[in-house]
Amino acid sequence: MKHNFVQPRFVGARFEEHTLPVEVARDLAAYETLVVELAKHLYRRDHEGRQRVPKGFDADFHLHIERLDDGSAKPMLSVVTSAMLFAGTMTGGYFETSRDLISECIAAEDGQLPEAFPRELLGHFNQIGRSLHPDERMELPRAGNAPAAALTPDRRKRLVLAADTVYEREIELNGTIAEADWEKSTFRLRLSDGSSMIVAMSKMFHESARKYGGRERHQTVVKGIGEFDSWEKLQRVKSVDSIEVQPDFYLASRLEAMSSLTDGWYDGQGVAPNKDRLTALAGALLGAYPERLPLPIIAPTLEGNLLLEWNLPGDPSIDLDLQSMSAAFHVFAADGEEVEVAFVLNLPDKWKELFSFLSKQLAGQLA
Repeated sequence: MKHNFVQPRFVGARFEEHTLPVEVARDLAAYETLVVELAKHLYRRDHEGRQRVPKGFDADFHLHIERLDDGSAKPMLSVVTSAMLFAGTMTGGYFETSRDLISECIAAEDGQLPEAFPRELLGHFNQIGRSLHPDERMELPRAGNAPAAALTPDRRKRLVLAADTVYEREIELNGTIAEADWEKSTFRLRLSDGSSMIVAMSKMFHESARKYGGRERHQTVVKGIGEFDSWEKLQRVKSVDSIEVQPDFYLASRLEAMSSLTDGWYDGQGVAPNKDRLTALAGALLGAYPERLPLPIIAPTLEGNLLLEWNLPGDPSIDLDLQSMSAAFHVFAADGEEVEVAFVLNLPDKWKELFSFLSKQLAGQLA
């Protein structure tokens, strides 16, 4: 048998097409867990002396997404269960009471949480609503005609901090691998502000950690769950979902910035660089640019090409024609004479020739 249990409403730009992102299912699963745990607590409260709920109390309680209604995104969560549980003969309505109490907890003012809601269960809000973006909310109906309870990222943070000193949310950290502990299978990620975080890594990432450790040119992106204090300071990386190394991060970010340009990017003038050519250029540069060479400044030209400049004596530079994929190298020699060398970069080996030339040409000018 089945009956409607609760219909939350998700509000925000992601839900305007009346669809529900798959990641939101984790929030609904966490909500189901809290309903069950709170129902058990309420039963034990009403039956003093019992340490456990009756056998099978929650075995047949499962929430199913029955349908998705309009009005942003409104999934109807129904209980599919046995006739005995449906009639409430085993549970005495504790799941319904739990549902209503959760809504009242979310709607309560700070410092005025419902007395019946145990503080030790507030930690469940680390999971419920974790997928919500800053401009989104999850609304839960309340008994009677009371306004819906709105769970926002800020509200879930305050609910958790009402019982703990830290709360959890999703993170994306960017930095470099400073050092690794192979025995503990962790590495220290140095962030751009100079601080560091210890990050757990799988054995599959060990090779990448050895290859890119200590090489600041390559950025490591860590996605997972972090613990923050009330001042929004990251305390630790609790879990890791993915680790990705972005070789030659500066070059990648500059080329990405070039690809976002449109015609007229410079006071109404300027041709936007061809995106397909930029993609080909990224494939040739990233991970292949010589490690010992300094990174160039990359700027667009009005003709839709690129200018690469190095901050070295002689002002070495390259005019890179994206259409023909050719490079014109310029530098002023010590005697003031201008040196020009042209390269046609239509094959991978031609890029190797350019890199070899740059390594020799700029080696004596490195600081």
